[in-house]
Parts: sequence; C-alpha cells; structure tokens
Amino acid sequence: MVMVEIDFSMDNIKKCLCTHCHVQLQSQCVRDKEKILLEITMQDLDSPMMMGPDRVPGLYCSTGKAVCKDIDTSQVCRCEECPIWREYDLLDCEPMAYFCRDGKTLKR
Repeated sequence: MVMVEIDFSMDNIKKCLCTHCHVQLQSQCVRDKEKILLEITMQDLDSPMMMGPDRVPGLYCSTGKAVCKDIDTSQVCRCEECPIWREYDLLDCEPMAYFCRDGKTLKR
C-alpha cells in the first residue's frame, strides 16, 4: 500500500469540484466558507494560515471530512468528474468518493 498525498494548495482548490457538488449545494455553512475563499482568492494569498481546511469548503480528498455538518451526503457526489480525482487516479484508492463524509484518501 502507498500513501496518497494530495497537496492542500490554491492550485488544487481551484481544480476541486466540491463547491459545485450536490452534497454541498444547500449548505449555509459551505456558502459562508465560499465567501472566505473568494476573499482569499481576491487578495491572491496562498498562505496556509489564510486558507486552512477549516475555512475552505472542499478538497476533502486532501484534508478529510467536512467541517460543515449541514451537508447532505444522501445526494450524488461528483468525485469521479473531478480533475484531481483523475490526476491522482483515486479510483484505486480508499475511499474513492464522498471524502467529505468518509475522510481523505489514504492508500492504494
């Protein structure tokens, strides 16, 4: 087994589909965090302190379960459509989807 490390970076945050996922669409918590992400992006900051996982609504394959508790994991997730999912070949990883519910990608 090999550990899969997906960088928590602004580049990967921009590729991430989590904020467009049906699981998160009705979440007020996610909308609030999107505002923070927009502010960080507008300031062109790439500081880990400014864009920590607790402030960014996505990239759960890197960070683990969602901080927002009002997401709806009964909805269909879009992980298989995500560029990061394809880039890191997450089909062969555990878990391979619903990272917001099940945690970050750990092994192949």
